[in-house]
Amino acid sequence: MKRLVIAFLILALAVSVLGSAQPSNNDSIDAFWAKFKTAVTKSDKEAVFSMSQLPIEMGYAQSRIRTRAQFMKKYNYIFAGEVNATKCFEPAKPQTDKGKTKEFFVTCPFAQNGGGDEPFVYTFKLTRAGWRFVSFENINE
Repeated sequence: MKRLVIAFLILALAVSVLGSAQPSNNDSIDAFWAKFKTAVTKSDKEAVFSMSQLPIEMGYAQSRIRTRAQFMKKYNYIFAGEVNATKCFEPAKPQTDKGKTKEFFVTCPFAQNGGGDEPFVYTFKLTRAGWRFVSFENINE
């Protein structure tokens, strides 16, 4: 009986230690988001690309981004076209859909009016390599 109690306590301790050693999903989202928005704010295309996963979905009637060259060509469209990602990302907080623990998104308004409707959606997924930018779309199109 003592052995069983000791084994149980050791197992409970191990689970507790391992569980607390791993960051929560929200902590990992927050850390990634801080890094990603800093890269966008600095217009560091290489850093943003390194935090992305190809192919990047581009929403309705847009082709996917499949190569680094395509990403660099579309960078301004994604982050500085109809949307001002630098301005939007500063106060933005990552949002998650219920039940989707391996995905988060950030929404932004049009750069021109800057308020109200937020049709631009940046989606991020947890991959084997960590969090990655995987999709950009204008939900109005």
